[in-house]
Amino acid sequence: MSTDSLNQGLDHIALRAYDIDATVRFYTDALGFRFLSEWSAPEAGVHRCVFLDAGDDRIIEIFDAASTPPGGSAHPLSPDAARPGDEERARHAALVHFAVRTGDPAELFRRAVEAGARPLMAPAEVEAKGSTPMTLQVAFVHGPDGEVIEFIKRPALRDA
Repeated sequence: MSTDSLNQGLDHIALRAYDIDATVRFYTDALGFRFLSEWSAPEAGVHRCVFLDAGDDRIIEIFDAASTPPGGSAHPLSPDAARPGDEERARHAALVHFAVRTGDPAELFRRAVEAGARPLMAPAEVEAKGSTPMTLQVAFVHGPDGEVIEFIKRPALRDA
C-alpha cells in the first residue's frame, strides 16, 4: 500500500457545544458552512452530532453537550455551569486553533463578531519569515464554545 493512500489528508475537526443549535447557526449563518447530516450513536457516547461541510470535503463535527465522544471528557457539559475563561481554556488545551481559509479574512472576522464571536486578534497582515517567506492576512476569534478560529488568506505553499 502506498503512502498516498494511507494519509489522505485532514478529514474533520470535532467540537463539543454547550448549545448545539446556536453553534450550528453560527457556523452556517455567519461563516457559510453547509449542513450535511445529523446523527447519533448512543453506544459510542454520542447523543446528537452534526456534520457541517467546511469545504473541500472537510468537515466540522459538532457534538451536543450531553455527548461524551471518544477523546473528549467522559462527563457531559453542563450548559448551566460556569464556563472556563479563555485564558484557562488556552492553558489546558492541546489544540491551539483551527483555521478557515478565505479570500477575505476581515469580512469573515466581521461576520463572526456580529454573530457573537469574541474578537481575539483583529485582521492584520503578517510577514512570515523563514524557509518560505510569505505575506499572510489573518484574524482570530473565540467561537461560541470557546474554540479559537483563525481566518487566513495565504499563498499555496506548494506554489511558494
